[in-house]
Amino acid sequence: MDIRPADLKDPELLKLFSEHDAHMLDFLGEHRKYYTPYSQAENIGRAWIVYADGRPAGCAAYRERAEGVCELKRVFLRPEYRGRGISKELLRTVEGYARERGCRAVALDTNSALEPAVTLYKKAGYRVTLCEGQYIQMEKDLS
Repeated sequence: MDIRPADLKDPELLKLFSEHDAHMLDFLGEHRKYYTPYSQAENIGRAWIVYADGRPAGCAAYRERAEGVCELKRVFLRPEYRGRGISKELLRTVEGYARERGCRAVALDTNSALEPAVTLYKKAGYRVTLCEGQYIQMEKDLS
């Protein structure tokens, strides 16, 4: 496994973002109206691609949310790479970058129906800060 920073215009990264969007829209079904597909308006500051078996396996992104707080975005693994601990390494990579940037906390938004993701985040130390229906906000203190 190799995690590398990616240019936000990198075709491999954009393909992974597109696959993430397609997965989410399909998964959410009738709740898809609450999902926002990727656009440059998200103001992502940094993104990473994880390579496994020499192929792009997934991605994660970072953006500033408020002073001292950043946001974890677009965590995605292709199905054949799930269950190998790769997501944990992506989280560590983003969190390490956030610390370097002086962030004291990492926030994220997710959906309660994404049980494996919610479990991953909780095990990594994220706590629920808001829960409205299926919508969940979580945060991890980096201090």
